[in-house]
Amino acid sequence: MHENGYIEKTFTAEDVIESYSKHKEEIKYVLNIVLNGIKNEEILLDVEKLNKWLIDHAYGNCKQGRIFFTETNNTFNIIEDIIRENEYYIELKCEKCGSHNLKQEEDVLDTWFSSALWPFGTLGWPEDLKDLKTFYPTSLLITGFDIIFFWVARMIMMGMHFMKEKPFSDVYIHALVRDEKGEKMSKTKGNVIDPLDMIEKYGADSLRFTLAALAAQGRDIRLSEKRIEGYKHFANKIWNASKFVLSNLEKYMVNSNIINDVKTLTLSYEDKWILTKLQKTIKKAEKAINDYRYNDYSNLLYDFFWHEYCDWYLEFTKERIYKGTDQEKKTALSVLVYVLDKTLRMLHPVMPFITEEIWQKLPYKDRDFLSISTYPDYSEDLLFEQDEKLVENIKELIIAIRNIRADFGIEPSRKLNVFIKPENFEFESVIHSLEPSIKLLAKVDELTVSQNIDRPPNTIVAVSKDAESYIDISGTIDIDKEIERQEKLLKDIQKSISISEKKLSNKDFINKAPKHVVEKEKKNYEEFKQKAEKIKKIIENLKEVAEAS
Repeated sequence: MHENGYIEKTFTAEDVIESYSKHKEEIKYVLNIVLNGIKNEEILLDVEKLNKWLIDHAYGNCKQGRIFFTETNNTFNIIEDIIRENEYYIELKCEKCGSHNLKQEEDVLDTWFSSALWPFGTLGWPEDLKDLKTFYPTSLLITGFDIIFFWVARMIMMGMHFMKEKPFSDVYIHALVRDEKGEKMSKTKGNVIDPLDMIEKYGADSLRFTLAALAAQGRDIRLSEKRIEGYKHFANKIWNASKFVLSNLEKYMVNSNIINDVKTLTLSYEDKWILTKLQKTIKKAEKAINDYRYNDYSNLLYDFFWHEYCDWYLEFTKERIYKGTDQEKKTALSVLVYVLDKTLRMLHPVMPFITEEIWQKLPYKDRDFLSISTYPDYSEDLLFEQDEKLVENIKELIIAIRNIRADFGIEPSRKLNVFIKPENFEFESVIHSLEPSIKLLAKVDELTVSQNIDRPPNTIVAVSKDAESYIDISGTIDIDKEIERQEKLLKDIQKSISISEKKLSNKDFINKAPKHVVEKEKKNYEEFKQKAEKIKKIIENLKEVAEAS
């Protein structure tokens, strides 16, 4: 009873009886195993009988048997040294026939022990085979954090012991996929996202890209259906952009006219810009994949293809494709195909199905399948830093004009007259070169470019890095009504700022509200202040125009 924790080292008869009454079934079970049952159970129910029995079997009184305790004034004390000298064995026998003739099953392989041998056991070890020499050690192990000790550590130990070399260089611990709130997925909670359902609804590429884009090192993936749906739109963007390129290729040129070696072409500013962006993306993507930063890899490609290739370069090429000379069409389409080909190769690991389908339709291929084609190489010969900088400044100029249109509530369909004052001749020449594209992208009717322009009346100033743009708003808006509208917006924003300030100055809110709620309120407060400053500037510009007219 002492060995199993039912009585202390020092005890009385009352202690034994109290413990037996509380744990009768458990004690009986132990005594059945150790002593083949209880011979005189009535002793354990009577204090006087038990006390007498204990005294009779205490040290100095018992003439036979082993002595396990001493007695002083009806208090007993366990002699632990004697207990340690005696060994007790559990009797093993067959439940059905009672036979003691038992034999342990020999055909058993411990799961984690066998797993520890996996890096070399699967390659023919202990035989010294070609596969073992070729593939051991390997480079990378991908696993989950919950079996680092059970499996990863054992593989390293066994590899070092038997092969005298570590089995792999790197271990990538992948993330745990949770729901959008960060909780573990559970059928009981009803928050499980079935990948087969998502594939059926949004496509395998969308799901695969979502998981890659969210797989940041050291962080679990918070997966939601909205995320997957969002990346389905990216897949649609890839398809539609590729369709634009291929349909124009078919319409304006035969495939034999496409030049694969873009270095031999007479490249425009925008061609050099996109080729530079491509090379920088290749370099960053290669680093991301080598560092196992799959989220960085995916997001780099997403930003490049959507925001650089589709939003800007496709639009830049439209004037040349639709209205340019044969040589201009040839150059524009050749660069479009070249960049599309390289981007599809980089996207293939994270979006294999759509990229293979599109790539098969390109005019030139180095292999039968995209999955075995060569990955893009970084080329310094296709870096045009100065041209990239100039086109970035053109983009900034167009965005500045677009922002004025949005800020002053000018409808998107209305074309504006714009006056641009560049800071230098180099930028002026770029503006002239890209004038058709600027007019298309900024929705401009008349574009006047000169370093000697003074600000005309009824214009709003849009400042960019290498130029000032004056946007003529005469006849486009009712200035007095627009001032009134902006002042009403300012009043609403100032009211929101006041409410937010009260919340953030309330200590109870700061101390008791959830952290994410407080952070959101702080973010809202800063956004309100920025918006208020912007509206004040718009009102100031409008009043300036009103006074000048």
